[in-house]
Amino acid sequence: SLNTGRAVEVIKLAAEKSGWGKSLPAGQGMGFAFHFSHAGHIAEVAEVSVDANKKLTIHKVTVALDIGPIINMSGALKQIEGGVFDGISTMLDLEITLREGRVQQSNFHQYKNLRMKDASAIVEAHFIQSDNHPTGLGEPCFPPLAPAVCNAIFAATGHRIRTMPISKEGFSV
Repeated sequence: SLNTGRAVEVIKLAAEKSGWGKSLPAGQGMGFAFHFSHAGHIAEVAEVSVDANKKLTIHKVTVALDIGPIINMSGALKQIEGGVFDGISTMLDLEITLREGRVQQSNFHQYKNLRMKDASAIVEAHFIQSDNHPTGLGEPCFPPLAPAVCNAIFAATGHRIRTMPISKEGFSV
């Protein structure tokens, strides 16, 4: 179950490593989200900028985790990166629509995953090595991505996002 002590520690680590509270130029913001999933405690901070045309640049996503002991660090880092970029893709432009009970998207030309040229965010991961039982890793990094980015967009623009995917509100990368 959720352990508030572990939650506080990942929140503090994410804030520290991201430079939370630093001064940012106009049109740039930071957003925070915490998630408890698969017995893992995850905090993410997104740093973004938004131009006048609602073009979004995700500069950095700082991820702090307590998921128990890490045995394969390179594998753990790749799972985190995959979860973050999958979260960006889903938040930005992925949607399944139905008409008369049928899915309208037939292939990837209609269900556009993030392309490598648009995946420029730096993903920085920080682990709390603990003696707690090992937990899930890739999936828990996915859910806090959208709230962290949307909070950063609000900090940068004052625009509160209420719809997913955010492309419906005119945002693009």
